[in-house]
Amino acid sequence: MGIDVLVVGSVNEDIVVSVERLPGPGETLLASEFALSCGGKGANQAVAAARDGVRVAMVGSVGDDDAGGRQGAALDGAGLDTRWLRRLTGVPTGTAFIQVDSRGENTIVVVQGANAHVTLPVGDVEPRVVVTQNEIPPAAQQEAVALAARTGARLVINAAPAPESPPPWYGAADPLVVNEHEAAQLTTSDETGAELLRRLRERTGARSVVMTLGERGALVDDGTEVHAIPPVVVEQVVDATGAGDTFVGVLAARLARGDAVVAAASAANRCAAKAVTWSGARPPAD
Repeated sequence: MGIDVLVVGSVNEDIVVSVERLPGPGETLLASEFALSCGGKGANQAVAAARDGVRVAMVGSVGDDDAGGRQGAALDGAGLDTRWLRRLTGVPTGTAFIQVDSRGENTIVVVQGANAHVTLPVGDVEPRVVVTQNEIPPAAQQEAVALAARTGARLVINAAPAPESPPPWYGAADPLVVNEHEAAQLTTSDETGAELLRRLRERTGARSVVMTLGERGALVDDGTEVHAIPPVVVEQVVDATGAGDTFVGVLAARLARGDAVVAAASAANRCAAKAVTWSGARPPAD
């Protein structure tokens, strides 16, 4: 069976607490709810792509702890090809600590765990799209970039969490996907909107760039001009966790089908808007 989207990325167990508001420095609050759920940018993006109907393989690492067993089983259950998901002995599974307030806003702190040991043990495979992000080591990202170049796959790089400066391999991205905060950090610019997007593409050399704007939609620089993706009205935001990952996963799925980047981003934006209406980072099964 061929692979449409190969995701090289992180797999986490999310520890989620619900609070009325996010605490300030030095402040202690009582949470109203606690839950364990599935996460990791790479895994979330892979599941979102699979939910969009394409064939997806996940390259990553989990520990030999209970969390690793749960996360591996969840990815299998989502229909992913997990032959390249390694289970490492004596290493904890990556963990994300997430606070979600009554408006659906969140703060996230990630402990890499097994994600710090991701490698790319992929041999004879020719995906249509390769996806990677920054919750894994730079060496693993570079391996993903090299695989895309070797096989002629389209390369989607999600620059999250944003590095202090853009690495040289961002120039191979088509597209590079960021939010506004990440774009500003990568460019050290106080520009906004289309000007910030153009500055990011100039700074990184990426073939195309997509900048998500949350409730204001998205902007796409396709290499020729900047296109505005209109916002989608959401009546009630439950949890914004994973909305950006849903965007990236669906974007990759649509690119694998042959959509142009603007059309792919438009579909991804609609799905990301829907993602804030459920609790947790992953789209629920149909």
